[in-house]
Amino acid sequence: MPPHDDDAVQLAQAGRPAPLVETRVYQPEREWHRHDYHQVLFGLDGACELEIGGHLHRLAPCGGLIVPAGERHDFLGLDGNRQLVLDMPPGSLALPAALMDRPTAFAITGGWSERVRRLATPPQAASSRQHHWQLAAALAADLAQALGLSGRAQPTHFPLARVDAYLRQHLDAPLRADQLAAQFGWSVRRFHTLFCDAFGDTPHRYQTRLRLDQAARLLADRAQPLADISLALGFPDQTTFTRSFTQRFGMPPGAWRAGLGMANIALPASR
Repeated sequence: MPPHDDDAVQLAQAGRPAPLVETRVYQPEREWHRHDYHQVLFGLDGACELEIGGHLHRLAPCGGLIVPAGERHDFLGLDGNRQLVLDMPPGSLALPAALMDRPTAFAITGGWSERVRRLATPPQAASSRQHHWQLAAALAADLAQALGLSGRAQPTHFPLARVDAYLRQHLDAPLRADQLAAQFGWSVRRFHTLFCDAFGDTPHRYQTRLRLDQAARLLADRAQPLADISLALGFPDQTTFTRSFTQRFGMPPGAWRAGLGMANIALPASR
């Protein structure tokens, strides 16, 4: 299910892959797609059916489904269906690559279900590239925790979920590969190899993406100075933060915040 043309143009600004989050209703006629971005569907109302690789998935409220990039999926909407859909180009959000390597159904439970519904009803002004990133980063953070807790995507003997959770809990300072290897009881070389295989990136680059995803969310709070955000996320100074943010998102954090408008999205609390 491709993004709308106007949104695709907007999200292609600065030539960087960017996620798109929107609610969608699927028609009762069977259709199929294959696209070069990952897709995560969160059931809101009614139900829809998706067939991937000969396996039929029924998506209902409080259920979710990962559709990896490149996978053909046939889909059919049933009465009253509505889904929150995250279109996620590989390498855009900070999520372990191994989480997206095969179709996966998951349950949306407790407070997470409430947050998904809240994110599905953003303010009318919430259509900018910045708002899509905020929504996507919030969904990705919950998705990583939920799939990690279920034991999903654990490379042999490598604690992917624990490593990812540890990094998300220590955004206030970048951690070197040797520090991470010692924390989890591996040699530096072996840890680095397994990390790159599981996360699709080096420890340094993945941490930078995590910290900048969080920065994109924190910028919604206009009362929080940029200097405080850069300090909270472990950047040595605001200049370094601004340079890293601009390289990632194609604009400095001040311009990003200005583009959010006044209808800021309340950030869901972590579970």
